[in-house]
Amino acid sequence: MGRPSLASQRSEEILAAYTRCVGRYGLDGATLERVAQESGFSRGHIRHYLGNREELREKFLSRLIGRYTEQTRVVYDAAEPGTRSVALVHYFFGPDFEPNDDNAAIDATMGAATYDETLRTNLRTAYLGIESTVHQALREDFPGAPAAIYRSTAYQLFTLVFGHWGLMELGFPTGRTRAGIGLALELIGSVRRQASESAPRNGGTKRTRADS
Repeated sequence: MGRPSLASQRSEEILAAYTRCVGRYGLDGATLERVAQESGFSRGHIRHYLGNREELREKFLSRLIGRYTEQTRVVYDAAEPGTRSVALVHYFFGPDFEPNDDNAAIDATMGAATYDETLRTNLRTAYLGIESTVHQALREDFPGAPAAIYRSTAYQLFTLVFGHWGLMELGFPTGRTRAGIGLALELIGSVRRQASESAPRNGGTKRTRADS
């Protein structure tokens, strides 16, 4: 039998090195030469496994963005109905979002998006997808609240998470995570209360403004 292909492993090693280079030098500064030095592979090997610099950049972005959007959906799908929004909060404040090589690369990519319209569009689409999953979880966990509540709370949770981990990158004490989780759960509790207050009571129909 032939030896198994190492293409997947080599590609992952090179992309991890490229991610570190983006975090250190920026998206434009992550040259093939720097990636070769960081990864230990020659530029020829990098081209063999991942293509030219533009192809390498595209695969890096797909890996970086997809890792979080796909895992958000995995967490959502794995949680029982009624618990999905809380499960997402614990994911967002968990180990996957702690400071790591991805964070610096994400910061550099966000900076590049200020002058790259295509990149800005791709990032916005990805983040809107995560926000939409949170919105869906809130709506399904706590049906009956005013429609605008789900969207506004999803955005509040989204900005809370990203603001929190931005401060963690600056070296804020990790104990602050408990405060972030507490505030996120308070936001979810507010949706739960509004859904409960809006629900029909004693078998009656819910009173609407048109009935007043």
